[in-house]
Amino acid sequence: MRATSEQLVELRNRRGGWLRGMIHWPARGARKRRVPGVVFFHGFTGDRMESHWIFIKCARALAKVGIASLRFDFFGSGESDGEFRDVTLTSEINDALDAVKFFRTQKGIDAQRVGLAGLSLGGCIAACVAVRVKAKAAVLWSAVAHPAVLRTIAATLVRPIPGRLDFWEYDAREVSRRFLDDAVKFDAAKLLHRFGGPTLIIHPEKDGHVPIAHAEDLFQASCAKTKQKVIVGGADHTFTSLAWEREVIDRTVSWFRRHLLDDPREPAR
Repeated sequence: MRATSEQLVELRNRRGGWLRGMIHWPARGARKRRVPGVVFFHGFTGDRMESHWIFIKCARALAKVGIASLRFDFFGSGESDGEFRDVTLTSEINDALDAVKFFRTQKGIDAQRVGLAGLSLGGCIAACVAVRVKAKAAVLWSAVAHPAVLRTIAATLVRPIPGRLDFWEYDAREVSRRFLDDAVKFDAAKLLHRFGGPTLIIHPEKDGHVPIAHAEDLFQASCAKTKQKVIVGGADHTFTSLAWEREVIDRTVSWFRRHLLDDPREPAR
């Protein structure tokens, strides 16, 4: 069997900027027919690789079992156009919708079998758009259920920028008041309630950014007939250990393998 492949891509978002990303393709032997796929959404201040390259590792693991995926940078993040100070949750949700639409039009993708995966704020975005894009399944990592929590985080972690009343500094980035005001308009748990597709919620036991209660709120809100909540013991927000990372990737690949490929087998390690 030929090796899996990776393709750099660019897509236009609705504001006219370029979003840049990577499509991971299964080996050609698995692509005699259209294949299912997953779109990844990175977290606040993240990028399409994410912490310790967990998105890359998960995308490659999916490709090995016959599932394509798209990782991309939101506008204002990573290698995409724009400045982070112009980002809002609304703009990232719109980017997510544009990315899913783009991915579904790629030759070789089965548009009816597309799943979503997101980390932290990306998990919130996945929950917010899942029903709108008619996703086949969803996996949420360390997901934000109530974006209003960002105001609490801002109060403790974000430093004011002298002379700029509507901007704060966080992780060497400018965060706008508009971002914080816009975020409170959304409630991912309520929006997830409208999505009936198989939903896996994975949350770290010791998340220092998103309270573990958010995982329970998402789980209780979900109306999916097939749903599961997993708490990774001892793990931090981005699962920064080989053992935590492996558990998250294995569970994610198994979930999509089962619900996009109708294949209950565990992934090869």
